[in-house]
Amino acid sequence: MKKKTVGVIGQGKWGKNIIRELKKISHVKFIYDSKNNYHNCEKKIDWVFILTPDITHYKIARYFIKNNINVFCEKPLTTKINQAENLITLSKRYKTKLYIDDIENYKKKKIIIKNKLNYIIRTKLDSGNAKSLLDRLAYHDFYLLSKYINLKNIKLIKAVTKKKSLDFEIIFKNNQEFRFYYDIASNIRRHLINKVNLDNFNNNPIKDMLNTILYKKNNFKVNNLTALKCIKLIHIIKKKID
Repeated sequence: MKKKTVGVIGQGKWGKNIIRELKKISHVKFIYDSKNNYHNCEKKIDWVFILTPDITHYKIARYFIKNNINVFCEKPLTTKINQAENLITLSKRYKTKLYIDDIENYKKKKIIIKNKLNYIIRTKLDSGNAKSLLDRLAYHDFYLLSKYINLKNIKLIKAVTKKKSLDFEIIFKNNQEFRFYYDIASNIRRHLINKVNLDNFNNNPIKDMLNTILYKKNNFKVNNLTALKCIKLIHIIKKKID
């Protein structure tokens, strides 16, 4: 199987993990950071991987899509709903593939959802503030729970924000309740959905995700619509807690 040729924009802490695995399964033609002039980079690539800060995603992704290059983008796709919708529309128009990072889907864990109250807990020691936790951490749980989310029928019961933590409860469709708690001032690292520990896995989810995107059949439409749903849900919650 011929290796795909890719380019990378961004090489931060998480980006280095992606780059390490990309080098094993593809030909990495260039690696730039977001301050470089990516407009002058090599265009003869199959994919570009955008691993830059959130606010830069739209401009960079739009540029490569319009140059008929497939785009992998770190989550969230954009910080604004209309920009995310625009990128998805552009990818259809230019017949390019667009994929938004959903690494948690590649951890081989079976999540059990209850008919009553479900608990989602994530704690670790990290930088940032309470509001940023929606984009940084809660986003992952939203796509894992996507099939239970109905954006037209959401009831936010409560939302408590502190300097380094976020605690909120939502009722989705079928009256299923989900309690989300995030804390980045904790020395204990854990990621639980009910009692399933998502930090305990035996496979290499980054490698599995990248292999699937580059070399296997994938439902890019579902990925795009799920990413858009997550962004919309985050905006709903942000309005409630402002």
